[in-house]
Amino acid sequence: MNVKLFVTAVALAGAAQAAINPASVPEIGQLNRYRAAPRDSLLSVVPVDAAEFLVGQHFDISVELHNVGNGTVYPDLSKLDAKINGQSLTSFFGKQYTPKENWNFTYFENNAARDIKKPTPVGVTRLSLRSVKINKAGSYKLTLKAGNQKVEANWIVRGFSQRKAQNLVLFIGDGMAPSMISAARYISRKTAFGKFGDNFLEMEKLGTIGKVATNGIDAILTDSANSASSYHTGHKTWVNAMGVYSDTSAGTLDDPKVETLAEIIRRERPGMCIGIVSTAEVQDATPAAVFAHTRRRSDKAIITDQAINPFNGTGSGKTWDVKPVVPDVLLGGGGEFFCAGQAGCASLNKEDYYAKYQAKGYQIVKNKDELKNYKGTKPLLGIFTKNNLDTWLDRNVYPDNLLISKSSPNGDGTTATKQPGLEEMTMTAIKTMDKRCKDGWFLMAEGAAVDKSMHPLDFDRGLSELLELDRTVKAVKDHDAKNYKGKTAIIVTADHAQGYDVFGSVDTQYFNAQPNNDDNKLPEGQFSESQRSLQVQKRLAIGNYGDAGWPSLVVDDKTGLPIKWEERFKLAGGKIDGPQHTENFQLHVPAPGSNPLSRSPAVTDAALTAVFGTAVAVQNPNATLEPHGIDYNPNLLPGDTQSVHTLQAVDLYCGGPDNWKWACAKPMDNTEVFFIMADALGLGKAATSGTGSKYVKVKASGSL
Repeated sequence: MNVKLFVTAVALAGAAQAAINPASVPEIGQLNRYRAAPRDSLLSVVPVDAAEFLVGQHFDISVELHNVGNGTVYPDLSKLDAKINGQSLTSFFGKQYTPKENWNFTYFENNAARDIKKPTPVGVTRLSLRSVKINKAGSYKLTLKAGNQKVEANWIVRGFSQRKAQNLVLFIGDGMAPSMISAARYISRKTAFGKFGDNFLEMEKLGTIGKVATNGIDAILTDSANSASSYHTGHKTWVNAMGVYSDTSAGTLDDPKVETLAEIIRRERPGMCIGIVSTAEVQDATPAAVFAHTRRRSDKAIITDQAINPFNGTGSGKTWDVKPVVPDVLLGGGGEFFCAGQAGCASLNKEDYYAKYQAKGYQIVKNKDELKNYKGTKPLLGIFTKNNLDTWLDRNVYPDNLLISKSSPNGDGTTATKQPGLEEMTMTAIKTMDKRCKDGWFLMAEGAAVDKSMHPLDFDRGLSELLELDRTVKAVKDHDAKNYKGKTAIIVTADHAQGYDVFGSVDTQYFNAQPNNDDNKLPEGQFSESQRSLQVQKRLAIGNYGDAGWPSLVVDDKTGLPIKWEERFKLAGGKIDGPQHTENFQLHVPAPGSNPLSRSPAVTDAALTAVFGTAVAVQNPNATLEPHGIDYNPNLLPGDTQSVHTLQAVDLYCGGPDNWKWACAKPMDNTEVFFIMADALGLGKAATSGTGSKYVKVKASGSL
């Protein structure tokens, strides 16, 4: 890497930080009126200050003016003075505002107001410019004035003139914290007297390493919709939103949209293929963020429609000139939103979306045998379960567990015992796209149950999913080496983290032999309840520092994956957050009704809920089906039955063309991943020379 450029990058990053507009710094506190509004302002515009765009990227502009304290009186935006680089917005973009919109909403100013149920009403007037774009790279300054309210926003438009990769793969280990990657290595890779040598995970050996900050606009913690949307649009957004900036209206389909990478590829590179693979529902947040536009990630029936039909087809009435992605390959779960005519179906307007996709030319497969046998060139839709696929552990080591759930993709209540894995789906997707498209392909592949297992504190299942993802990375690397000679850009990262880490090892045989409490050692009446709850004898099974010996390691030499998960010596690990639960550090019994199959650490207690008037969760009484573990007190909201996401930055691993992969070797916002992918494919070619460089940073200036 050019050292001078690297130093310049660091210097520019520092300069950008120093120049941040004070009004754009989020207001302190948890509850808020609208995070897109600058401090102390009733006027707001999205895209927000410091937003970055790709040359030619379509987006909506939304201007809101609020009347706080009176939801029935709408403020006046008729004399809005809005300019971009000194030219009126309507003149610059060659479009008129859509008809004025009015609505009202309420919010709580603080927790005390929430507790006494005293919301503050707000009346809103909104003007919008829909489906606009900027065709020239550079800096753009917006100034908006309505009455005594003023807002400024500085935008950067970037582009890339040189295509550096034939293909692009974005691997997402959902919830995959750096510490989880380390833990997965310790249970799957051999060492020589403590040295891993070349036995690091495949993702760790890709080439370059960076760090990604995952927060959105609204909060320091994100969800998968918010963060995945940042990867695919280059814009931060709100929890539950994808492909949009959230507004304050009640509707979920009227929010201002931003064109996704896949939509841009369809527009600029019609000869490229687009593939989406996930072990979750294909309508789930991470896969849906490739193509969807909604503020509510649970709009899954609508999301199923958005993949193949124009946005207006969902009935929102908001114009969007961008064509639908219509992926060449779409593989995962989510049959509930395709099927019709069964009790387990919930498709849009109760229509058969399998038939609708078939009418678009798709070949449909519904189990791993049909997937394996597919050798054609038609677009491929593979839906293998009603909802999420089960984890690698249950699909491969404990397949009888699949009989527990009635997860047929037809929604008819039968089982789905022939579920494919991430590697099978990914390689079928790639081979199909190899045959369909001569101009390369873009693939998003997600190991979803890393996150979906860590939420219920089912660590073995989560780590097994991570290792399946890593094996899939190797398969793609090998395919690239054989067929493309290093011309495939490969990115591996997470959309956010889960706060899991390892603090030692545990002798489970010794652990299980100890009593659940210390009553046998503590005479009655001589010790407090707190002293009696320490479980001293059980905790002697945990070794840390010099006693944190190596875990049992039984690995399949062909797959590189652990094949025995009930060995004596295990990792002593856990999460920093959780409901009331017990942890025995062993393979957990999956709960009926869980999806994917996983433990159920806590349940809602009806009696406590009635007393407090809010949901209260307690340890699942069915935990007694397993060896009793160490009791953990809750540290989350009272009603949480699972753990949540956490704050830490996630790893970014990049491999591929040497003139591209160094773009990943830095700390960055999650929005920068979008531009790194655009750089790989040379998108936004109308850029002026150098503007799209990975070293260009946002420079926000001015004040309100």
